[in-house]
Amino acid sequence: MSGTGNEFERLMQRVRTGDPLVGKELFERYGKAIQMVVRYRLDPRLRSQFDSLDFAQDAWASLFRRPAEDFSFQTPEDLVAFLTQIARHKIIDAYRQRCRHSKKNGRTFRRSQTYIDDKPARQPTPSQIAIGEEQWRRMLRNKPPKLQRALEMLRDGYSQREIAKRLELNVKTIQRLIRHLNNSIRSP
Repeated sequence: MSGTGNEFERLMQRVRTGDPLVGKELFERYGKAIQMVVRYRLDPRLRSQFDSLDFAQDAWASLFRRPAEDFSFQTPEDLVAFLTQIARHKIIDAYRQRCRHSKKNGRTFRRSQTYIDDKPARQPTPSQIAIGEEQWRRMLRNKPPKLQRALEMLRDGYSQREIAKRLELNVKTIQRLIRHLNNSIRSP
């Protein structure tokens, strides 16, 4: 934990000193988390009109337009929470602009329509969690440690290319693993 904390502190120090490469590094580490939050928050009716990546990138751009002295995030969670809040405000602004535009064109939105989902996602039941864990253990069984790690990374949201690079595997190996798992799931 302290190693991760020290690493994050070093990143924040690089931001304050104006290191031009630190933005890319921060985005690579925490960008997916922000995008996932935006996807979760963005109502399906707006997804056809807006790309969640646009809101996430706007949040990052807003962050880096601020003076570097303003960066006082103590933990990665603080940074993600801050960016999430910015992204949420961007979604609200887009919704408001969409309402204004619709009113000008003679269309009306019902106020009961909400495009920002503040309700938490429906949580799985304990039995669903147990079944999922059992299926996960079954999928990992009899797999070499490297392929088990690849599956864990897939579950954590890494891309096939990232997994292949980190585990020194071929991308085709990852694709073959996924194809094999999909086939085994389809056939009982």
